[in-house]
Amino acid sequence: MASPWALPEDLRLHLRLDSIDAEQAAATIAAAETIVRAALQQTIDAVAADSIGLAGNGRRIMNLPEMPVTAVISVTVDGTLLDADAWRVNRHGILTRRYGCWPLDADIGVVYDHGYPIVPAPVKQVCVQVAGRAWVNPRGMASESIGDWSGTWDKARAGDALTDYEMGLLQPYARGPESR
Repeated sequence: MASPWALPEDLRLHLRLDSIDAEQAAATIAAAETIVRAALQQTIDAVAADSIGLAGNGRRIMNLPEMPVTAVISVTVDGTLLDADAWRVNRHGILTRRYGCWPLDADIGVVYDHGYPIVPAPVKQVCVQVAGRAWVNPRGMASESIGDWSGTWDKARAGDALTDYEMGLLQPYARGPESR
């Protein structure tokens, strides 16, 4: 398992607390990481020799699902290994066929390395912010009345949703050609 993006001490400092329950803080940070990964549709952490299967699209280019791509180890078409000079890839995960196109509906197998060896600072910051909201208001209480009790909950206040500002910070790390 990859190292956590932030430590309980990072959350303590962010919240300006004198002390923090390290075990609970670690769980809150892990939950925030899950939310950020889901929003980005990316693993973010460095992964070596990840194996994926894609369907040929009849075009010269295909997008690998994770970025940044740090190395491509092999590419196969319907189980046949392609020579390394038959394709090229860039760090944004665009796999280009040098000669011809990727055969339509062919099984394209790719083994590649991707992700960041050190989590980018904006990703870490958003993770800490989301964890901070969840720590301060774990139930997502938006309003409360005491006489004849009433309560209103708001998912965004519990740290379960990212703000537009946070999504803007994360956009360069998001999945897909729209993020490039």
